[in-house]
Amino acid sequence: MTRIKEYKVEGVRVEAIEAAHSNDQRPPILFVHGGCHGSWSWEKFLPYFADAGWECHAINWYGHNGSDPPPNGSFIQRGIAEIAEEICHVASRFGTPPVIIGHSMGGLASQKYAEQNAVAAMVLVASVVPKEVGGMALEIPVDMDHPWEPPSLEDASEMFFQNLTQAEAEHYHALLCAESPRAVSEATRCGVSIDRISISGPILVLAAESDIMTPPSTGRALADFYGADYRFLRGRGHNLLLEPRWQETAGLIVEWLNRSVA
Repeated sequence: MTRIKEYKVEGVRVEAIEAAHSNDQRPPILFVHGGCHGSWSWEKFLPYFADAGWECHAINWYGHNGSDPPPNGSFIQRGIAEIAEEICHVASRFGTPPVIIGHSMGGLASQKYAEQNAVAAMVLVASVVPKEVGGMALEIPVDMDHPWEPPSLEDASEMFFQNLTQAEAEHYHALLCAESPRAVSEATRCGVSIDRISISGPILVLAAESDIMTPPSTGRALADFYGADYRFLRGRGHNLLLEPRWQETAGLIVEWLNRSVA
């Protein structure tokens, strides 16, 4: 029987798992997926962190994996700041500032959220970086008048699914969805500014050696920008959440959270 429960807040679909053992001193964790992904990208992390004693919630952006279409405005006009508002819809349910764990484009949205709201801690996994860090200029064509469709299986395997088997890549590729061209443009062209002075709480940045989307050079620069803790993961790719060694990554984060937050 699955332990995952679902609920919606302002049309945002959330998957949640209660902590295996109650600890009122620990804030909840809010997981934020990356572009074209959904809460399914955290399917391995959610039970792992719950078993480690953390209450877990994984959001789906509007228009992704069961969430409603955007309530105001067009999907193609939604940028990183709007995704931060969706994080706020869910986080507002909690009685205490949450831990935010963001992957890829979701890492940039997490930073935008933390710029405007208190967080207990923030973990940025293979995260997109803000304008102030720079160094990311991916040559991805974007038509601003149409949704950005997921890449082909071959391209997605190179971009997102390094180190996964062919069968795993095919499975997760089928779950990818269209993305807002504005969000893609902002993410790939370092188009979002962040005021780091407004962000409080400990930060951990993870970078993967084989990641071509958010390379280790930008991860190191992002950690320096915030004065954050930094971990370089050798032999790993962009989707640290789903790779064969995902458990090492999850364990590293749990250890850091236990030391920095709990």
